[in-house]
Amino acid sequence: MSRRQHLCADRRTAVVCFECSDERYRVATLELRMGGRFRRQSGCSIAMSETLRVASYNVRVAVDDGLDAWEQRVDDVASTIRFHDPDLIGLQEPRGHQLEDLRERLPTYEWLGVGRRGGEEGEFSPVGYRPRRFDLEDSKTFWLSETPGEVGSVGWDAELPRIATWGRFRDRETDKHLIHANTHFDHVGGRAREESASLLADHLPTVTSDHEAIVLTGDFNCEPNSAPYERLVDNDNIDLRDARKHAEHGHHGPEHTVTGFEDPQTGRRIDYVFVTPDVNIAQYATCVDLRSTGRVPSDHLPVVADLQFS
Repeated sequence: MSRRQHLCADRRTAVVCFECSDERYRVATLELRMGGRFRRQSGCSIAMSETLRVASYNVRVAVDDGLDAWEQRVDDVASTIRFHDPDLIGLQEPRGHQLEDLRERLPTYEWLGVGRRGGEEGEFSPVGYRPRRFDLEDSKTFWLSETPGEVGSVGWDAELPRIATWGRFRDRETDKHLIHANTHFDHVGGRAREESASLLADHLPTVTSDHEAIVLTGDFNCEPNSAPYERLVDNDNIDLRDARKHAEHGHHGPEHTVTGFEDPQTGRRIDYVFVTPDVNIAQYATCVDLRSTGRVPSDHLPVVADLQFS
């Protein structure tokens, strides 16, 4: 009996195959996947996974000094993303140079989006995806304002321009199509948050085709049961569910998602993953990752959901 070990190019998966010369006695192989996901295989072909890991992570704009300066924590932010191993991820707050830093450290991802002031200017709300798994079919960024197509427009009572970026993907492993949209609501304007929720609920159905699931991630700057939250989960135009509330195995981790840098034990829940009803949620977690200094890599905690498409 011989043993062959394969390491995939992106270093995410290792497959060990035990073979006999007689085809009838091939033994099942096991794919060991970083991030704690295991899948049994038959033969030496890698079976297709129907589980999709999605994450949302506000990485904090680079405005801090000292221990929390971007240069001091960028490696920890990248390590956090690498360890939790999402197939799709929505980030909030990175500027162009921050996104470039993450691109260099996470070469298995490609990124969609533009800055909120247009082009490379201002904070991004980018969507990251693995081109080995997904074919990108379309993408766009629009502004959360009365004029969504106007670059840099500020909506209602918002303090700053706010955007949403979406991509349409074909999952090569399942041949399923989905929309992943990612956003960051204004931190000041209460009306802007409500109207932004309504705009998303109105707009996302217009970019989907039949049988396409929707995944919406972001920092919504609002807590559960607030008016913006309710406009997303109780809306005639779109049927969205809070993935955490519908996870098969419940929620893992703390209740809150925004903490500041020093104490990850207290905060508010304002970061979410929303999905349409054709998506099953296997697991959902708010993840507490500490740097060697005992501080967290960002003032928000990443949220992670394992999804299965019906």
